[in-house]
Amino acid sequence: MKVVIVGGGMVGAGAAVSLAKQGYEVTVIEAGKAVSSGGDWDLRISSIHLRNVEWLHELGTWSNIRAERKLMYTDLAVQTVDGQRLQFSNLDADAIALGAMVENNALQEALWEQFSEHNIRVYSETRVETFDLADRSVTLSNGEKLSYDLLLGADGAQSQVALAAHIGQRGWDYDMRCLLAIAEVEQPIPAATWEIFRSEGPFALLPLSTHQACLIDYRSESQWQEFSGNSDAVKQSLNEVFEPHIGQHTVTKFASFPLRRQRALRYISHDSVALIGDAAHSIHPLAGQGVNLGFADVQELTRQLVKQPISQALVNYERVRMQENQQMMRAMDAIHVGFRSQHLLPRGLVAFGLALVGKVAPLKHALVRKAIGF
Repeated sequence: MKVVIVGGGMVGAGAAVSLAKQGYEVTVIEAGKAVSSGGDWDLRISSIHLRNVEWLHELGTWSNIRAERKLMYTDLAVQTVDGQRLQFSNLDADAIALGAMVENNALQEALWEQFSEHNIRVYSETRVETFDLADRSVTLSNGEKLSYDLLLGADGAQSQVALAAHIGQRGWDYDMRCLLAIAEVEQPIPAATWEIFRSEGPFALLPLSTHQACLIDYRSESQWQEFSGNSDAVKQSLNEVFEPHIGQHTVTKFASFPLRRQRALRYISHDSVALIGDAAHSIHPLAGQGVNLGFADVQELTRQLVKQPISQALVNYERVRMQENQQMMRAMDAIHVGFRSQHLLPRGLVAFGLALVGKVAPLKHALVRKAIGF
């Protein structure tokens, strides 16, 4: 079976390796250059939950990731606007860890390193010029024409594959921005991630090493526009937010991006086309589930393809993953609204829920196992 994957990011590259390991003939088309991980941490960092860490081990990818660009974490905490805090640890999940922080470039580079091992063809700095879905072929910007049995769109929220397949999208802007910053921290920090909610939006920490962290601050577009072009003001704001929690620190780099929720109305088309990752669903990054959902797409698609013909496999893939992804998207929206609400009813419900989870060990165990992919 010939598989053409448009998009060679983490999810597209993961799909390439996963499907090639099943014996399929795989080609990856990537508009950008091959990435490399070097120097300091890049701002693009993912929290990979434990089940997906194990999957990357199964693919043979994990050991290829630069050791200094991945960090296993064992604890996770969330705190409401009222100061109520709930902490989870690996012991609550009967696991060695909850997951790992990984630099996106390092993970993508490790996956690409496996392409030659599995005879995966890759066209970097190449685009699809035309799609012929009836003929099951694509013509590339270099003039080459490729035929396929399965075409995967792993090309992000503005998916070229989805557009060609006439798959509509639904979504909205949150009118918020997420600011990411890399910081050098004077006092050692534990291998624990946490998120604190406040009325204007949450802020969070991702540990990168004992003296490095990724700082995350969510605020409205208008609030961040006040700092537009003033890096000193941004750093001062971050210092005011994070210093009470991590002590003295120095911000070395930062950037921000707007938040948008978006989902494809269908995941499949023409009995031969499927969307995966952000091409199918773009989710609020509150709980770091974006790439985890994309990897879950790949795993489900692979499971279905090895059991039955493509057309039925795609139908089953869409049914399973659309339900799971929409549940997660609704959960993130509920957290986004409920945890920062100024109204008594949602705040009371959140407080009750956290108290219940904290007191009922089996419930806490089930919740954290779900959060790490089991």
